[in-house]
Amino acid sequence: MGDVRTFGLPDCVEGTESDVRLADELVKAWLTDGMFQLACDRWQTRKIEDAVEASRRYFAQPVHLKSRCVSDLTYAGYSAAGAVETFTICQDIPREDVRVGANWPCHGPMPWPSMEYRRAMRMFCDELSRLGERLMHLIAIGLNLSDFETLNALSEDGWHHMLVQRFPAGTYELSSHGLLMITVEDGTLTATPGELMEFLTNGHIRMTPLEALVHTCDEVVMTYFHEPVFDAGLRPVLGPMNGYMHYGTYFTDLFMRRHPERSTTQRIKAEDRLSVLASLSRRASVGA
Repeated sequence: MGDVRTFGLPDCVEGTESDVRLADELVKAWLTDGMFQLACDRWQTRKIEDAVEASRRYFAQPVHLKSRCVSDLTYAGYSAAGAVETFTICQDIPREDVRVGANWPCHGPMPWPSMEYRRAMRMFCDELSRLGERLMHLIAIGLNLSDFETLNALSEDGWHHMLVQRFPAGTYELSSHGLLMITVEDGTLTATPGELMEFLTNGHIRMTPLEALVHTCDEVVMTYFHEPVFDAGLRPVLGPMNGYMHYGTYFTDLFMRRHPERSTTQRIKAEDRLSVLASLSRRASVGA
């Protein structure tokens, strides 16, 4: 990634001349390189280091301890495919939440392994969420959308999630689903568009396939996904508004296909939670 451009983001985006110049450069970087890197201050760097170290400690535990961190309500927690280990961080929704009681798929408490890990990862995810909000404003400006709040309106309090992964040494394909990805590798933040960004822009911005080059077996790669609200109905914001997508259905279908044997998938099927999704999708389509 030696030729990838690096940008610093302003503390807030207000549509000033400097914001417009930066927004144009960000979109241009996505169109030409498919990615750009984000400059970090010392506090952000510290949060990266804390999150990576906390994840290393988690993955260093015996499998019988790591594998306890699962739930049949949500796809959050531990999973393993061969030598690849993943800890998925999703929205932490209490059992008493009305959406959990109404059998919304993928909704439930996070199965955190410890308070220490919860604290480190929440602080880091909150920081990435703030970066994501600014990027959504800037990308909307760079796309010349009539309202630079358009993308942020879709993703405010969105279904943001993260894949924390430990791979053996080698080269691995990373997931490129979702709206905006911020990948953390070797202490560097790289922002790329996902397949939902391609959908929303009618193919003007293409999804960027990503790979991780892992040098050591204890290296941790994190991919943060800045996403729409679970119940959002999505239509393109550029070009003809043909096509419709319900984000919650998109997310649930994706994870069910990735984890066909997981207890979460089996519970969704057994309790007919897909019918709940269908109802949510119909309701969301009215205002989309």
